[in-house]
Amino acid sequence: MKKFGEIFDTFERNALIIALTIMVVVIFTNVIMRYVFNNSLSWSEELARYLFIWFSWMGVSAGLKDGAHLRVEILTTKLIRRKMHKTNEVINIIVALIWLATTAVVAYYGFVVVQSQMSLSVVTPAMRIPVWIGYLSVPMCSLVIGARLIANIVGHTKKLLGKSSYEIEVAN
Repeated sequence: MKKFGEIFDTFERNALIIALTIMVVVIFTNVIMRYVFNNSLSWSEELARYLFIWFSWMGVSAGLKDGAHLRVEILTTKLIRRKMHKTNEVINIIVALIWLATTAVVAYYGFVVVQSQMSLSVVTPAMRIPVWIGYLSVPMCSLVIGARLIANIVGHTKKLLGKSSYEIEVAN
């Protein structure tokens, strides 16, 4: 299972790099086309928009993996100073559970929106691709975020129960 996580992390990072690179190249090319050749690419803005949507949602998952999301840590900082690490783990579990519940709601309604867009068969004006492909980023990335949150909850629970990080690594 750990090997799959590493493969997925690598895939996610590479997808983010590729999406960002394509966005920059397409937007830069369009700027050059517009100001130098007085002609622009009709599809560039649309492609950049859809890549940005997917990039943003995948970035939430990558940020969760790296622990890079903004948090209000005043309570946990006070608990660490008072050597109350177990209480800190309980707070981390509660926060992750609330985030997981929110993510589940977002994923559910994201799938509802994707289904409605699929039934309407709406396509984008410039590239003529189905609109639901852009909307699909919300539920798909929410599922990945949910999986990462569950892994975090398991990790915090193991710490709460007293297993060392070495024991957790060996068990996985």
